[in-house]
Amino acid sequence: MQRPNQNAVVAMAVLALLACYASTLRGMFGQWTTDEDMGHGLMVPVVILWIVWRERGRWLRVPLEPSAWGLILLLAGAAIHLAGTLGVGLFASSLGFLISAAGVVACLGGFGLLGSWSFPFLLALFMLPKLAIVYTQATLPLQLVASKLAAGILTASGIGVIREGNILDVHGHRVAVAEACNGIRFLLPLGFVSVLFAYILDPKPWMRVAVLAATVPLAILANAFRVAASAWQPALDSGAPHLILGCVIFALSLTMVLPLRGVFNAVYGRFHA
Repeated sequence: MQRPNQNAVVAMAVLALLACYASTLRGMFGQWTTDEDMGHGLMVPVVILWIVWRERGRWLRVPLEPSAWGLILLLAGAAIHLAGTLGVGLFASSLGFLISAAGVVACLGGFGLLGSWSFPFLLALFMLPKLAIVYTQATLPLQLVASKLAAGILTASGIGVIREGNILDVHGHRVAVAEACNGIRFLLPLGFVSVLFAYILDPKPWMRVAVLAATVPLAILANAFRVAASAWQPALDSGAPHLILGCVIFALSLTMVLPLRGVFNAVYGRFHA
């Protein structure tokens, strides 16, 4: 049980952290509300707080052993944040915030407490802004993958299609697989929700990693189906129908994630029988 003065120290440390990273937090919130690829970021802090509250019985039993080594994390976070403000970008500043938050936990409660919060901290990676250089490099290859898979889906369905790079032509209706249709809009939220499902339904930490890995090809394939449907029916190419189509395919993708737990458990049981 923390004494009142300890509670005051924790409160002051949290306020100081929020004050130091206020501009970074505003930037993160701005991207969550304006970038459709990052809309799930609004839910990440809420989920993290819920997990911390849900597991309070476990981490409250961890003995508090404040460690001065947490200062190293604080200094590292501050250095990365400084690099971000000097031009590296919002991603660096946001990463600096998470590292500094870990440093505060280690300084006040010790690395044992930090370890008990390892999953919430890892989950917090989903709320980081997209790393621009990685996003830029991945966009074109993902567009080409989506167009190739969509063309294959249409051909397998008996629908004639001509593909030129990232452009699909179905009976004169041409659809360009734009940056917004590269699959990341499916991949990030699907990965986040899948890891959350794995956490709720299965206590094994490796299950979260396995399910997350499985969502990568699933998100790419789901996006290809969306592109194929948009090319097949011009009415689904834009506007509200295109948005509804994306929501329906995303929901179907989630239903495909749920059986993965049973598959992975069966494989695990076979090798550890």
